[in-house]
Amino acid sequence: MKVFMLIIGLLVVTSVQLYSQHISSKEGKSSLGLGIGLPYGGIGTQVGYNTSDQVNVFLGLGYNLVGVGVNGGLKLIIPSKKDTEFYFTGMYGYNAVIVMKGIANMNGSYGGPSFGSGLKINSLVHPGAFWDVGLLVPVRSNSYKDKIEEIEESSYMHLNTKAWPVLFYFAYHFPLSKM
Repeated sequence: MKVFMLIIGLLVVTSVQLYSQHISSKEGKSSLGLGIGLPYGGIGTQVGYNTSDQVNVFLGLGYNLVGVGVNGGLKLIIPSKKDTEFYFTGMYGYNAVIVMKGIANMNGSYGGPSFGSGLKINSLVHPGAFWDVGLLVPVRSNSYKDKIEEIEESSYMHLNTKAWPVLFYFAYHFPLSKM
């Protein structure tokens, strides 16, 4: 994991000088995103701030079918001359939910880290605005796995759907800082 993050860091640092930079990826810029998926708390929002060029920290807050979903993390953006920018992301917060109809005490939200990648599709019409699309691989907690095992072994509960191993997210971001 450390080697992976080191390689990503080196790619970002060396490629920053090779390509032009989009407004949404410059140091000091911030945005508010509305979307669906883990980085947006389920169905909700995300506030992001670029601590340096091509490095974004974010906090997502939303509704995750059982309550409030919260996630925070980091994006390492690969610069590009194109309208799209590829990035790697890592975050911590909720990454699984159990919803049992008629058995409210089994409902719950479970946390852990998630890792993935995505695309920032920068707007040609509104400088600093962008679409955010990506995939995440959640690392599910033992408490979540134990609860799923309990449900599967129960004679009075039935599991309709298992959690997907890869999750999708989608959003639109508005710039908060002046261009």
